[in-house]
Amino acid sequence: MNNAAVEIENLVKYYEGRCVLDGINLKVPSGCIYGLLGRNGVGKTTIIRILLGLESASRGRTSLLGVETARLTARDRGRIGYVAEGHHLIQHYRLARLVELYQGLAINWNEQFFAELIARFRLPMDRKIKQLSNGMRAQLNLSLTMAIDPQLLILDDPTLGLDTISRRQFLELAIDLIQRDGRSILFCSHILSDVERIADRVGILAAGKLVVDCQLEELKNRVRKLRVIFADAAPAKLPLTEIISCQASGRELVLTVANWNEHKQAMLNTFQPQSCNEIPMSLEDIFIECTQTQPLPSAV
Repeated sequence: MNNAAVEIENLVKYYEGRCVLDGINLKVPSGCIYGLLGRNGVGKTTIIRILLGLESASRGRTSLLGVETARLTARDRGRIGYVAEGHHLIQHYRLARLVELYQGLAINWNEQFFAELIARFRLPMDRKIKQLSNGMRAQLNLSLTMAIDPQLLILDDPTLGLDTISRRQFLELAIDLIQRDGRSILFCSHILSDVERIADRVGILAAGKLVVDCQLEELKNRVRKLRVIFADAAPAKLPLTEIISCQASGRELVLTVANWNEHKQAMLNTFQPQSCNEIPMSLEDIFIECTQTQPLPSAV
């Protein structure tokens, strides 16, 4: 393995005889913001837990910052920040006491940086954790994580349950902190608009496999959704490869195709459509197409 921020080779995981991860290969280059997507229960959190050494893999190898997971030392882990959904902090502690606990456990602690974050978020150090709003707990959790100056930040649905304003503030700060010092981030989220806003590269998990792994803009360019109108009834079948979905209604055909190119356009033109217009697709649209039907062909 090389010194990529995150690297996974042929990762397989079984739960009670059921294969939940089936040969995952994934690499997050240094300085990259990688959005890992998938429906509930598809294995995103399992991947993160295996990367962090919290669960064992059935087969395969994983590494963080160039070090295999099984060989991560305390100093190695001090370069890795982890923020999980729910922001589970000790509820009866006051902020000041919780900060002291984190300082005592941290190998590296940037007091000036942490103080700047606390001031920026206006977090009250004399209040108990249970008295904070969900947004404030998320901000505190991110501040505690960033105070150790991590090279790699792993975020597992950190904005779940936050309102729109708190979510936006959280993401904007995460982007600013990571890009400022060339940090890397592995970001899992159910809110695809958040991923679309910050990710350089995306991966989509479906049926235990990584069916998409490419630059976000490349994915948008490679997947096309078209509305085609014919003079008579739409053809029952098109001789096109890599069709993700196809719906016909009268003279209208709406199809989504991977790796659209001039050859496929020429094949479609042999049916002499009256019109052929592209339907814009967001990352969320592409995600739904890729996970509600068969895995996206040849998109990795």
